[in-house]
Amino acid sequence: MAQTEKKGGLLRKSSASKKPLKEKVVLMYDEIFTTEDPSKCNPRFWEELFLMKVNLEYLEGKLEALDGEELMKIKDNINCLFQHCIQALGEDHPIRVVNALQVLR
Repeated sequence: MAQTEKKGGLLRKSSASKKPLKEKVVLMYDEIFTTEDPSKCNPRFWEELFLMKVNLEYLEGKLEALDGEELMKIKDNINCLFQHCIQALGEDHPIRVVNALQVLR
């Protein structure tokens, strides 16, 4: 069995026959970095996102890798992310508040 690895959001090193596993939060971040609205297929997307432990290394890497043109294509999703972070700060659920603060960091 492959050794578990957490770097870059991967949970397992790839082998010849298997794709690397990614954390669910990383898969959700990837959805934010597409031109589609991530809540279109999953209406609870934002609620679920803020219940998961933040992977700042991965999120920062994705943001830093964008050029201006790419950023403009996903501007609406990035704005939604920050809007939902602000909304989560007003919630009673402490995990959501902490995770939103970490994303805003």
